[in-house]
Amino acid sequence: MFETIFIPGSAHRHRLAPLLRERESFLLHLKNRGTGRDCLRTYASRLNQIVRFLRLTRLRRVRPGEIRKAARRWAAHDGKHRRRPAGPWSEPSFVWLARRWLRFHNRLVLPRQRFCFARELHGYTDFMRSREFSIATIRGQNYQAGRFSRWVSTHRRKRDLKSIKLSDVDRYLAVKAREWENISVSTGAGALRSFFRYAESRKLSSEGIARGIKGPLIRLASSVPHGPTWSEVTRLLRTATGNKPVTIRARAVLLLLCRYALRRGEIVRLELTDFDWQNNIFTVRRSKKGGLQQFPLQSDVAAALANYIRVRPRSSSKHLFLSFHPPFGPMHPSSVYEIVSLRLKKLNIRPKKCGPHSLRHSCATELLGRGFSLRDIADFLGHRTCQSVGVYAKFSTESLRAIANLDLTGKL
Repeated sequence: MFETIFIPGSAHRHRLAPLLRERESFLLHLKNRGTGRDCLRTYASRLNQIVRFLRLTRLRRVRPGEIRKAARRWAAHDGKHRRRPAGPWSEPSFVWLARRWLRFHNRLVLPRQRFCFARELHGYTDFMRSREFSIATIRGQNYQAGRFSRWVSTHRRKRDLKSIKLSDVDRYLAVKAREWENISVSTGAGALRSFFRYAESRKLSSEGIARGIKGPLIRLASSVPHGPTWSEVTRLLRTATGNKPVTIRARAVLLLLCRYALRRGEIVRLELTDFDWQNNIFTVRRSKKGGLQQFPLQSDVAAALANYIRVRPRSSSKHLFLSFHPPFGPMHPSSVYEIVSLRLKKLNIRPKKCGPHSLRHSCATELLGRGFSLRDIADFLGHRTCQSVGVYAKFSTESLRAIANLDLTGKL
């Protein structure tokens, strides 16, 4: 490993340093994930200092506090191993790499906060996995149930699940109603309803709690974000031009969002093998409806994707869209949000919501304005029923006028 990134003399010195196997396996892992040669050389040198200032003669369990103390000693050190003065990022970068290396070898000791009914939450997670729930659903349900668990741990004396009453859940939702919007409170109530339904089925909690949990009434139309107009969407696409890799990736992402109304989770899950370039079709893994859906690949979208693939970082990852930072893993969903929101703000386009889902709304409204049926739009967007799509008619003046002009008196 060291011979591929250092000259022979330097590689020999790295091989003589302590914990050779542990350092080499970690660097090989980073290399396989796409980390560049310059970064590998920096990390290899820094690992020697981590071993030295943590006083490791063997790989043992290390706590974060010990890492921070070692980082401060290393930043203040002024000996022969210090080639340049310590800067403001010396200490944080030491901590970051040390934690990452120790976590890779399962030797980082993280503090564990003991919240109430943690065992029941783990059982709930296993139950959702056995039912083949999506990863996003499991993560969301765990997040909401975990927040309630932390609140109970702070505000109640009796903290076992059997002692929880419906009044406790109502009080929790009332507190969150002062912090969250109604849609967030409704989502939290639904997640807790599912958790207590599971707990009641296994005699882990009192009966009737799930049935009694009521969130605020949410009108379907009020939960749909108002997206930019189609002319504003066109302006947005015009901004994504240039030769920088980040801009080339942004254009490909924006075209997929605008032309196919994909969700950001569906964007980041796209893989290279999902594209059939010979037949000009690609496959999407639907987030909510589940299953696969194929779309024809439009010529400008295909050109943007081909242009992106030429500048795509070299990586063993099967995902289409990657981060441009080592180790070049799959692009994070928050990056998709930033691609849209930052460009909308720069153009001074201020829809009610400025994330990627607002472009989904714009696409649906444009399709409705062009005369497509609700059933066709529902299929295109990946909805199970027309009910979710029917809300877009509320924001289409032309559709409302057409409905108002229908002569229904002859059918009465």
